[in-house]
Amino acid sequence: MLDRLTPLISSPWLYVVVFAIVAVDGFIPAMPSDPVVIGLAALSAGGPPDVAVLAAVVIAGGMAGDRVAYLLGRGAGHRVRNAKLVQAKYKAGQALRRYGGGAIIVGRFLPYGRTATAMTSGSAAQPVARFTLHTGLASVAWAAYAIGLGRLGGETFVDSPLLGAAFGMALGMVVGITHTLVQRRRRSFASAGTRITR
Repeated sequence: MLDRLTPLISSPWLYVVVFAIVAVDGFIPAMPSDPVVIGLAALSAGGPPDVAVLAAVVIAGGMAGDRVAYLLGRGAGHRVRNAKLVQAKYKAGQALRRYGGGAIIVGRFLPYGRTATAMTSGSAAQPVARFTLHTGLASVAWAAYAIGLGRLGGETFVDSPLLGAAFGMALGMVVGITHTLVQRRRRSFASAGTRITR
């Protein structure tokens, strides 16, 4: 998808497209915005796009998409049929009950977590002001993370922006895989501890 955006790299329309991609990713998780944001951030290390404008657009798009998912959850959250999203929504409900708004921030970094926590917040009728605060914090944290990975890749491979983008995305995948493995290990230790106490 990044190669399709390259012709727009110096155009203001780029930011409109990025806003739309990040927003839609909030309620249609099949359109991942991570590679786009990381890739554009890597390109920004050697020229356009403007990284400050990119960050503002990513944050605004994140909050807009979360609001749509919240409204969908409030109106039709119980009708979700996608198996992965149903499972994520169940876990999000547990996390929201246990950790409150912190689950929205953490959920932003998990597969399907962003959509699940936003929809669950809506179906649980979480106050809009509280939801907006936490989704704003989540959007800022995720923008810093994705743009930071991209800039790191871009600075590492200044002469090859596409290689820098690939490096940033690879770092993101390593972080994601590491988190998944740690979570699985914790669960296996917890279940082993439960069996021993029985």
